[in-house]
Amino acid sequence: MLRLAGEIADGVVLWACPASYVRDVVVPEVTAGRARAGRDLAGFEICAAVPSAVVTDPVAGQGIRAELHRYFGLPFYRAMFAHAGYEADIAAYDAAADVAAQRAAISDAFIEDLCAIGKPEDVAGGVARYRAAGATNPMITNITGTDLRPTLYAAVSA
Repeated sequence: MLRLAGEIADGVVLWACPASYVRDVVVPEVTAGRARAGRDLAGFEICAAVPSAVVTDPVAGQGIRAELHRYFGLPFYRAMFAHAGYEADIAAYDAAADVAAQRAAISDAFIEDLCAIGKPEDVAGGVARYRAAGATNPMITNITGTDLRPTLYAAVSA
């Protein structure tokens, strides 16, 4: 899909793609598709959702685990998470006895790679991590159960 998008489209919109996956898979595959079409990456948009929350306590980790729970059960996302290096998370999810244990199986390392959570400067750092990985347009998205509000975007983008 990414190669084809690089070949025929103007961009891609990504959801639940850890920054490492953007760097290691998305950019190379899109680049290969662009090359097949005789083009470079100039003008191609890589829009990556960055689940974000400005928080002072770890509640956001639980909110994002609740959101991600369903994706750990879907074949495409499981393959993507495995390719991003989170096979242990998938195995722990599969071995879990109930929903609470499945959510707990989603590691802090995965959350850190995928999200931008913490003080405003932490969120800005998470967005910068996606930019460094090759996302041309990191899109800040809310995490259920947190207090991210539009007024906080100014603090993050500064």
